[in-house]
Amino acid sequence: MKCIKMLSIAMALFGITAVSSAQTIQEVVEARNKGSELMAAGDLDGAIAELEKCVDLAKKVGEDAEEHQIVAESALPNLYMQKATKINATRDFPATLKALEVAVAAAEKYNSPGIKESAEKTIPQIYYAMGAADFQAQKFNEAIQNLDQVIARDPNMSMAYFIRGASYQSLKDEAKMEENYQLAIEKGTANNDAATVQRAKAQLVTYFNSAGTAAQGAKKWDDAIAAFSKTTGIDNQNSTAFYSLAVCHNEKKSWDNAIANLEKALEFRTDRDRWSLDGAHFQFGTAYAGKKDNGKACEYFKKIGEGPFQAGAKYQIETVLKCK
Repeated sequence: MKCIKMLSIAMALFGITAVSSAQTIQEVVEARNKGSELMAAGDLDGAIAELEKCVDLAKKVGEDAEEHQIVAESALPNLYMQKATKINATRDFPATLKALEVAVAAAEKYNSPGIKESAEKTIPQIYYAMGAADFQAQKFNEAIQNLDQVIARDPNMSMAYFIRGASYQSLKDEAKMEENYQLAIEKGTANNDAATVQRAKAQLVTYFNSAGTAAQGAKKWDDAIAAFSKTTGIDNQNSTAFYSLAVCHNEKKSWDNAIANLEKALEFRTDRDRWSLDGAHFQFGTAYAGKKDNGKACEYFKKIGEGPFQAGAKYQIETVLKCK
């Protein structure tokens, strides 16, 4: 009698378990279906909540609910990515970053390498947008911080180096400015980003030409030579910089260097260059006179016509060199 009673209790418990399991499976199906309906309606948060619920319930049920779990898990990473994309459309960049990090975590949890890669590639683009916006707002330190994040994740994004260089330039940090512009040139060249390469080169040329001109005006010849040499290192056909180097070398009585730079200046001269041929001839004459090659010096001074160099050339020809 006791055994029959125990058997009855066991059967009753089994029946309760079976009913409970059946109800749980039904809840799994309902969560999956509701999630699908909300997904179709564009309610991403609602769909995510229901499908996460479906996964949790399916794990409790076990093998019988495995099919529903697989369906929910395959949909969730994409939903998280869609949510991040939707937030990004509002240009709420910090919220977008948080959503993307959640998408990466979901992709790892539910084994979706494609979504993970997509989210991870998008994250540096958001940091770049933040950095560019900060730069435009003249928040240069904030721009640098965001661009640091870009470069940490995508070290080949040439424009990130360019804007970081421009930020350092605005902060008057010449060393870091030059470093970042040079990296923009390096990365841009490797990535066939010709536009960024050209922009970075133009910024450096303008900066060092200006620095060289200021040093030249202050008669700081070594500083001027250093600056103009950086210009020609970036743009090896910059005739104006070569001409300016020649002037500085003549002032330092470095005659051979002056002549070599004048030859480069003439080689690359265009109609747009502001320095005149008479100016080049005067510098040639000065250098050859310094080298005691009076014949060459007279030859160049005699080439000078009317203009600002005529009086100086005439003095050299008639008084100093006594050219024939």
